[in-house]
Amino acid sequence: MSSSQNQLPANLSVKKLFYQQGNMDLLQHYRGQKRENQPLVAEVVKFWIVVVFWVAAAFGAGVAVAAVTLVLTPLLLKPLGVPSEIIDFAAATAPLAVVLTFVPVNAMFLVLLERKFLALLTTRLGPNRVGFNGLLQTFADALKLLFKEDIVPAASDKILFFLSPALFFAPSVIAFLPLLSVVGAGVGPFAKTEFPSSLIFVIAVSSLAVMGLIMAGWASNNKYSLLGGLRSAAQAISYEIPLVLSIVSFVVMTGSINLREISTGQSKGLLDWNIFAGGSLLNTVNFQSFPSAILLLVQIVLFLAIAFMVYFCSLAEVNRIPFDLPEAESELVSGYNTEFTGMKFALFFLAEYTNLFITSALLSILFFGGTYTGIPALDTFLSDSFKAINVAGLSLNLSWLAGAFVLLVKAYLLVALAIWVRATLPRFRSDQLMGLAWKVLIPISLVLLLVAALCKTFVAV
Repeated sequence: MSSSQNQLPANLSVKKLFYQQGNMDLLQHYRGQKRENQPLVAEVVKFWIVVVFWVAAAFGAGVAVAAVTLVLTPLLLKPLGVPSEIIDFAAATAPLAVVLTFVPVNAMFLVLLERKFLALLTTRLGPNRVGFNGLLQTFADALKLLFKEDIVPAASDKILFFLSPALFFAPSVIAFLPLLSVVGAGVGPFAKTEFPSSLIFVIAVSSLAVMGLIMAGWASNNKYSLLGGLRSAAQAISYEIPLVLSIVSFVVMTGSINLREISTGQSKGLLDWNIFAGGSLLNTVNFQSFPSAILLLVQIVLFLAIAFMVYFCSLAEVNRIPFDLPEAESELVSGYNTEFTGMKFALFFLAEYTNLFITSALLSILFFGGTYTGIPALDTFLSDSFKAINVAGLSLNLSWLAGAFVLLVKAYLLVALAIWVRATLPRFRSDQLMGLAWKVLIPISLVLLLVAALCKTFVAV
């Protein structure tokens, strides 16, 4: 081809060249559909279709596994003469089986929820290719990660490199189990997961996950990964202090560290939720008395402040924006998980989103009524509707199903709030992150503890 043929006419633009040569039209096809051409109402409807599908999938998966372990397994094994000890053991493993089934499905939904909700908040389309409106996008991503090659750096610590994702993921499963006691409400397959100090247990076990991040950064033999692991340790230590102090203030006011008791104590109605002055709005308070009115106002502000502190510090604990310095892709190329591939990489994300869900569920139990809708008549109707259900000739008490679904919806709403925060706030610098914890949040949490102790000791409501 001669040089004259290579020269383009002066009036031929680059855009026309793409059209004439049959190449990609970068302005139309490469970017996909234009966001401004999509009606907002239609996008919102499609978004809710995706949400309803995945909520039903996550909830249905847990219920199906519980049904198999508690109903179908005895029906199938008893005619075969299997010893009753084995059948009882299978029934006892129901809570763990439900968690191990629910967690992956729930994590796939939360990833998709974040991507779709962020797209709505930032006027983008988000995933919309795999399935209806991107319905199966995260399922496809999970399959891709499942078949990815597992690459281990040559200079890494092979044993710790293998164990760190599991150590990061295991506390999520263990901390999830006490939440099932709230769902069970003393009946059903999860009644045995209750114990008196379940709130302290969840906080303690959740704090172990940071060891997995430190181990991952050290074992990778990568300076960026090590910096991410050390950042996670500093962040966890810093924000656990105000978080625990705020939880102590809550315990001082409510007088219980049993999650099921805390949830049951909010069953009288919406104004009995702890977020509304610890349920004092329904107690016998003389509103015409000036001291009583002042006390009520103090309690309202106190519980609102405690709820905010718990939620804010929990976002830091699970490395959510604006507290995602351990990952910091613009600085550390993704931080502690840089060298991990395939299912090892997936385990980190699985645990991160599970921890976010546990935090949201815990906040729902502590402050927002737990498994109760806030309407006593509706709660009674839902409980009575499922109390005696005949399944394969067995009469089962399934009243826990309604409470489980209510708690699930509340947790998802708080997860959506965390996504909203991510879309709104920028990331903190390292010095800002540490300064906020030690100079602001810890003094505030100490003041909250002092006010809670004074209210509980000197004032009788």
